[in-house]
Amino acid sequence: MPYFRSEVFILGKFYVDVIFAICTFSFFFALALSFLKENMSLTNKIISFSVLVIGIVLGLYIHILRVKNKKEMIHTVTKLNRYVFALCLFIFILMSIFLFLSIFVKNHKKISKILTSLNLLFMFISISCMIYLIIPKLLTQAMEFIAFGEDSVSTVTLFRVSGYILGILTGVLLILALYKFLIRCNKKQYIVMFIAIFVNTFLEYGLKGITATVRLKEYLKKDFNISPILTEKSNIFGIKVFNLMIFEDKSEVYFIGAAFIIILIGVIFFVYNNLKVKGKFENKASLRKEKWRLIVNRRWAYFAVFLSFVTLFSTTYLNYLLTKPVELTAAQPYQEEGNNIVIPLSDVDDGHLHRFSYKKDGHDIRFIVVKKPNSTSYGVGLDACQICGVAGYFERKNDIVCKRCDVVMNKATIGFKGGCNPIPFEYKIENSKIIIDKSVLDKEKERFPIGE
Repeated sequence: MPYFRSEVFILGKFYVDVIFAICTFSFFFALALSFLKENMSLTNKIISFSVLVIGIVLGLYIHILRVKNKKEMIHTVTKLNRYVFALCLFIFILMSIFLFLSIFVKNHKKISKILTSLNLLFMFISISCMIYLIIPKLLTQAMEFIAFGEDSVSTVTLFRVSGYILGILTGVLLILALYKFLIRCNKKQYIVMFIAIFVNTFLEYGLKGITATVRLKEYLKKDFNISPILTEKSNIFGIKVFNLMIFEDKSEVYFIGAAFIIILIGVIFFVYNNLKVKGKFENKASLRKEKWRLIVNRRWAYFAVFLSFVTLFSTTYLNYLLTKPVELTAAQPYQEEGNNIVIPLSDVDDGHLHRFSYKKDGHDIRFIVVKKPNSTSYGVGLDACQICGVAGYFERKNDIVCKRCDVVMNKATIGFKGGCNPIPFEYKIENSKIIIDKSVLDKEKERFPIGE
């Protein structure tokens, strides 16, 4: 049974998908901005934001190429993304080295300044890589606001757009709140928070980079004539790379949870240190000013931990509710006359989804029938589509929904080719009966693998 009304479900799905795409970026970008503020100079600002612009431009460029040359670019984009993840791993390793070296050159101002600038450069290169990966995801999702056959302006479209915008807004506010919290931390607190968030992001993108490097083994040989750097059988600190790859597939939520715990602990200590006014003040105005400063500090801290919790909640419990598998209804019986399947219209004239199953050589060929609204016509098609395969369709309230991508079908277009519509096939209506030649379904049996 669905947990939400159709519109709320759609809003939630778009919201969660956006949060998944941008949450790690939001945490790390806030950290990078706070580090830039701590080491503000015109040179650092120009370099940092120039690198950001490059990431944005490349992300937009690769998305445009993919849209224009969809089939040709799928393979290329996948390969490029893996190279970018591998680059992120390399950059994070370099950052770790330079940050470690910074500890030993505190008293050498020139060297310390150079290392700081290099760290900022590498931080913003990694952020630029994240942006390059995020932009195509977000723009691809934006292209799903209007499903095939839907009106350009509809309630469903409005809810999709609303979920999308809310997700973007949550990410932007998280960056702002975490940035405001970090720049208000004292030096010791900031160092601890910096290390914790940095290590958490390093581990996440390190895992992605390791997985990407393994999957690049064929391309490295082909593109650069380099032997594989890592394989599934390699070991890193005694752990098999294959096991790391398995963990990486489901690790994103763990790192979001770790980020929340880091921020929660940091906020607890921060709030404790900002509860009471300390020291003496020349006048009441100065005292009021200090009290207000502490109040503002606490508010930003509360806001940062609240948005971190929203992110964690959205990617765990809310995502669980939204993605919990929907059981397809059982197939209905039908009549057989010779080599024909016969379905009386009286059995399917209620406007709801009716599923049928025809078995041939071990293949379970499913098809659906729906009476179209305000019409005497019927939508007949396979319980499968060209995009999502044999995932099937289910009924949510009065909507017919694709089980895999959650696109709501326009009942009026069921029976037409294209989009996520059920794949149509030949049939006829005679004497108030839908008549389907079994040989027509026999041709479609390979779409439905044996055992599924």
